[in-house]
Amino acid sequence: MDRSVQQTDFDALSYKMAAISKGYLPSVQQTATCCYKNYKETHLEYCNTLKKLNRRAYSRVHNACRSLLPVMNYGTYLRTESVDVELHKFLERYGERAQVVNLGCGSDLRMLMIMDAFENVRYVDIDFQASVKLKKDVLIINERLKQQIKVGDGFSEDRIVTDRYVLVPGDLRNGAEICSLLKEFTSRDVPTIIITECVLCYLSDDSSKNIIDVVISFYEHGEWISYDPIGGADNNDRFGIIMQANLRESRRLEMPTLMMYNSKETYASRFPYNSSIKTMWEYYESDISSKEKQRLKTLQFLDELEELEILLSHYIILITSW
Repeated sequence: MDRSVQQTDFDALSYKMAAISKGYLPSVQQTATCCYKNYKETHLEYCNTLKKLNRRAYSRVHNACRSLLPVMNYGTYLRTESVDVELHKFLERYGERAQVVNLGCGSDLRMLMIMDAFENVRYVDIDFQASVKLKKDVLIINERLKQQIKVGDGFSEDRIVTDRYVLVPGDLRNGAEICSLLKEFTSRDVPTIIITECVLCYLSDDSSKNIIDVVISFYEHGEWISYDPIGGADNNDRFGIIMQANLRESRRLEMPTLMMYNSKETYASRFPYNSSIKTMWEYYESDISSKEKQRLKTLQFLDELEELEILLSHYIILITSW
């Protein structure tokens, strides 16, 4: 089961690289509002180095760039932009006093853009040991990326620890272990933003409740961005049931709470404070400008708007503060 969940990181990287290759990313917001630089070049550097270390993972990325359907590229575009915009809003409010913790970080390279845009922000990545080791190896082997995060000699077999960037292994099912890492590498009195992208959906209900409680109890003030699928609450909505069946058959993978937190309202209830929550379809309709929608239409021909609406209606972005 652990290996199956870890493999989803390569899916996420594949989807992101496909969206980059087709021109969806970086978006106008990422470049103008979030001040992201060298977005495409950084991701290409990472993947080219990944090819030397894990050809199977690289092949998955390469194949996705050629074959991924437009609806999936739209989904990746919206997932990436929505998280980046909310992250940027938080960092704009708190600036250099803030710290970022990405739980289940996988191969995400957001830290490189954030560390470039905000000179003193501390960024902490946590994930399974195997995922962390591979990411560490890529970052260390590639000289440009290594210099970008100013690694120096601040690394060992399965971690990177510098003044501004930390990449360490941790099991999100073990609240005590995560709490220990937070104590070691972050400050509880500094405004902190937590990111979980398609993470809580792979945890049991008890584990997800525990990690939410541990993190929110630890920091005096913070914000949490969570991106996840929801199963669908309508009796005629079989999206979640079909999704679960496909994952079990093809990947031996479970999403234990997909149907438990199957709507915006039930998903938001897992957090102890009032939250802002939107489906990706609602985000697309309300937060993407007409000009940007028109740009997206020029990238790939999309003939099934109804299919896009169904897909995007089953993914949410939640923001909660305390």
